[in-house]
Amino acid sequence: MNITDIQSRVMLCSVTISSWVARRFDLKVTEEVESRHDTKGIGRFNKRLLPENASSFKEVVSLGGRIRRYFYDHTLEYNQLSVRLLPTGIYMDFAAQMRRMKDEFDLAVQVFLTDYLDLKEQARLEMNGLFNEADYPTLAQLGEKFGVRMSVLPFPDASQFGVDLPEDVLTSLRTEIDQHALRSIEHANQDIVRRLYDAVSAMANRLYAAGGVRIDVADNVRELCGLLPKLNFSNDAQLNHILEQAQRHLAVHTGVELKESEVLRSQVAARANEIEELMEAFMGGKPQSAMPAAGTARTATNLRIAA
Repeated sequence: MNITDIQSRVMLCSVTISSWVARRFDLKVTEEVESRHDTKGIGRFNKRLLPENASSFKEVVSLGGRIRRYFYDHTLEYNQLSVRLLPTGIYMDFAAQMRRMKDEFDLAVQVFLTDYLDLKEQARLEMNGLFNEADYPTLAQLGEKFGVRMSVLPFPDASQFGVDLPEDVLTSLRTEIDQHALRSIEHANQDIVRRLYDAVSAMANRLYAAGGVRIDVADNVRELCGLLPKLNFSNDAQLNHILEQAQRHLAVHTGVELKESEVLRSQVAARANEIEELMEAFMGGKPQSAMPAAGTARTATNLRIAA
């Protein structure tokens, strides 16, 4: 694997989503509960500061969750907190979608800020004596609590690591950086396979289930077969083969076709088993999270997948 080529195909990316939590710890109520029950340190009373039906605030929270899911879906695991790998091949589409979602988020925040004072007055009535003005930020302070920020950095490049250290120490550090880069690539490829494995395993279990299948049985596998090849920035040959087999034998069938034909379900389930074996060989074993659910029976098969 050529590290120099890899460095042109992937970057490091982080996305930070800031939001007001709209909850506050109430020491007074906590102490009252402890006193009433003659105990100490058994819990904490956290107040919800807005009415339960605060739809404009819920929309902000929902959009934040959607942005976070999009970020995780379109990036790969990296062994540093909050940083993930973003293939350059999808960067333009990824960045454009992030801008659109950030615009939606910012607009939703403005709608919430417009509602804020009214929501606070509703909370004053609903909290029945638990309301405390000090729990609430001003409008200006509140606006600063929301935001979406995306940052990108280059993938580690040992050849560009030049610091003022003895040459033998610098050589050792550069070797460690290259080894770290190789491990990161392997980890990212494992991430791709684990995602597909979980989806294929779930699909196979549902195809074998008694009582027929739901029409959406193949949707997750189909979506992943559209996305995961774009995330395979290392162009790993074994991984390419796995993704191609999933596309050829699983993603081509609709849920309607699978629901209507027991013969097709059996054939596709057998193919799914074979693809699971390919992925297990790639990962060095079956991941814990993809074990069949209790009560789900699988039929053994000797069918092989054509290359």
